[in-house]
Amino acid sequence: MTEQQDGCIPVGVDLGTSTSKFCDGAKVVYFSSVAGDALTEQLETSWRRMNRSTDRRWLHNLALWDEARQTWRYIGAMTRSSQRQQWFTEGGVLQNFEDAYLAMQAGLFLLGVEREASLGRVAMGFGIPIKAGEEASERFLDKVRERLVTEDGKRIMKIRAKNVATGEVKEDSIELVFSLVQFQAYGAYMVLLFRKFGLKLYNTYVVDVGHGTWISLPVVENEADIAIAHSTPAGIHTITGNISTALFEKSAQKVKIQEQRIMEKIAAGQREVEVPGAGVFNFGAMLDAECEALAEDIMKKVRMDVAALGAKGVSLDYVAIVGGGAKLVFNGLKSRIASFFGWDGPMADERIVGNEALGVDPRYANAAGLMLLARDQLAIDEGKDVDTSLNIQAVASDRD
Repeated sequence: MTEQQDGCIPVGVDLGTSTSKFCDGAKVVYFSSVAGDALTEQLETSWRRMNRSTDRRWLHNLALWDEARQTWRYIGAMTRSSQRQQWFTEGGVLQNFEDAYLAMQAGLFLLGVEREASLGRVAMGFGIPIKAGEEASERFLDKVRERLVTEDGKRIMKIRAKNVATGEVKEDSIELVFSLVQFQAYGAYMVLLFRKFGLKLYNTYVVDVGHGTWISLPVVENEADIAIAHSTPAGIHTITGNISTALFEKSAQKVKIQEQRIMEKIAAGQREVEVPGAGVFNFGAMLDAECEALAEDIMKKVRMDVAALGAKGVSLDYVAIVGGGAKLVFNGLKSRIASFFGWDGPMADERIVGNEALGVDPRYANAAGLMLLARDQLAIDEGKDVDTSLNIQAVASDRD
């Protein structure tokens, strides 16, 4: 179920460091967290004539009208043609509120495209980067409210979008019924709450290892511990970046292998890469060392946080190691956590859970969980039982 009886659709929004994800419970769309300046009208027309790509989807060729700047802006994959790009969540912080607002418009519009109908009315669960903090989240939501227009007492988001490949322009109006703000990793906790915990409250320490950051988020009695939560700018990108640099030096600086290539090798379970002019290099030992170093850095934070929680009289029921990069550090971190708590093998298996406990792809687990948060609030407002189902049937990205 993705829609309440009054036609309000719960949507989870996760503006991540690498990609921004939007989920309505059945569909997910995601695109690179980057906005860019559009080409001039003349250059854009020339680009369209010379464009040989067969991918004419809105998701791959999106531009939005930026009301604040009174100009078109490219979003996601289309920014490859921009002279100036802005990664709006770089370093785990919302770098530019205007661009982040464009991303929010883009995601809601694109979900409508995938559903083949405008969302119409939306209740939004919004994930804010932890390093941004509560103050920044309020300032961003103030920015969102400034952009909304009031029609018949309803707060409406106006969207004007263009498919640069086809030249088609569409307009959309979406009523924002309410928006709930939580830290990003809280979405993963919500998935665990609905899928694994059966709506029973367990004190859970979430470690979310992503592309550009890893997040530590203790959730105590269903509430995120804001004082302890933290986002650290290190993740898969750091590991692949360090390996790329090491290979460049080891190959006598022949050719620098791009981090994306190394990431593809890791994802495929391969540990060798060819450096043109220098031969084939095995980076397995480098990868192991990098993963161990990251696991130890995370464990240092875990130790401090457990001590801080203990001083408050709080004990943990579960530790969740999740996210797109979790598999790289899971075993090393699990063994450290088990040793720290003195848990034997069966106890560690029960209380330390990974991506498999989520039941959804870890890349969009936070967006799915934030959708569940919005759906839960809708059920409370309507005095109904919450729908705990989660059935992702389609995933679309600007890279497809």
